[in-house]
Amino acid sequence: MASFISLCKLLLKLIIPTATIAILLLLIIIFALVFSHNATIPKFRRRGTPVHLLIVLGSGGHTTEMIYLLNKSLNTSVYTYRTYVVTSGDPFSATKAAEFEEGLIKLQQTNKKTDQPKSYDVITIPRARRVHQSYWTAPFTTLQALWACLLVLCGRYPKQKKLPWKFTSPHPDLIITNGPAVSVCMVLAAKILRFWIFISRWVTGQSSKPEVCRLRTIFVESWARITSLSTSGVLLLPLADRFLVQWPDLAGRRAWWGMKKTEHGGWMVL
Repeated sequence: MASFISLCKLLLKLIIPTATIAILLLLIIIFALVFSHNATIPKFRRRGTPVHLLIVLGSGGHTTEMIYLLNKSLNTSVYTYRTYVVTSGDPFSATKAAEFEEGLIKLQQTNKKTDQPKSYDVITIPRARRVHQSYWTAPFTTLQALWACLLVLCGRYPKQKKLPWKFTSPHPDLIITNGPAVSVCMVLAAKILRFWIFISRWVTGQSSKPEVCRLRTIFVESWARITSLSTSGVLLLPLADRFLVQWPDLAGRRAWWGMKKTEHGGWMVL
């Protein structure tokens, strides 16, 4: 009995500090997310500065919706370089991205407009979770996809094209996605990099200098989601800088008190 009581006391001594640290870390993460969500977006950008847009194509219907959205609203004179990210085993999305860019080139030639050479890139990264993949192995492939996303956002992924000289940073200025799992990895990777950049600027005493707006994220909920958010949407609600929905019933939702609400953008893919 005495040894059992001693064991219980030892376990309590281990559990209480561990639980305290875990709760503190959770509170710090929640505070950081709230602060990041409501922070003022830096406005320091010269007029006419080229913008690097990263587009995540989620395969199937997600890719089709994204191409419709780009065809409807993309301005190549503003978003002068586009990086398309597709997952392995998804030739459909890579083909659609190339066809869309070829259509832009033909349109520019018809309108007698010129564009910068090599104004886009298509990158294939590992899939976060394959169809029917075991949930036991999914965390490992998800971490692999997250690491690939970090490399892409830093411009260091294998076979990734170098940006034209006019871009002073390898980081994309804006990231737009509409799901599924790879979008969670990409937005999370952007959040991690921004946190690292913020800490680095603070440590080196550069936090008072104007900051260029980069690695900002937009998540567009699928047109098929009418009354409830998708799994990716639920996960990205506290992470994405802007969360756009296409049906009024989904507007005004937020992860928790103090966070930004979802915005109704109307039908953006039709």
